[in-house]
Amino acid sequence: MKYKRQSRIAKIIQEQPVKTHEQLVEILESEGIKVTQATVSRDIKELGLIKTPSSEGSVYAMPPMAKGHSEETVRSFGETILEVSCAMHTVVIKTYPGMAPAMCAFIDERMQADFVGSIAGDDTILIIAQDRERAELFVKKLRNMFK
Repeated sequence: MKYKRQSRIAKIIQEQPVKTHEQLVEILESEGIKVTQATVSRDIKELGLIKTPSSEGSVYAMPPMAKGHSEETVRSFGETILEVSCAMHTVVIKTYPGMAPAMCAFIDERMQADFVGSIAGDDTILIIAQDRERAELFVKKLRNMFK
């Protein structure tokens, strides 16, 4: 439930400007997700959301990926992964809805030397490796990182 809610929060802030905790609570409740302001506050902290300037004023946004991620951040990203599989030179990573873009940015920043390219949808990431062996090695590295 927590990860689905956080996935929805991540998607909401990408789809529309959200200025306050209260506004986010209202949006979630309008979608049938019962939350308190304290829960939303914790979710914002765990997702690492930041306030950024926009034409709408100061709004919540996903953070830019920093070079040094805490163990807690790595664990949080790992908990959004539902499945990792490998087919030939392609790695497929399934996540909770709305989490693939953030997870893909995290992987790109941390592991980009290990693959040719990546693309993220809403809940799926495709990683293209140079060959089957490198794809399999990438999957092992990914699983070790996110245990």
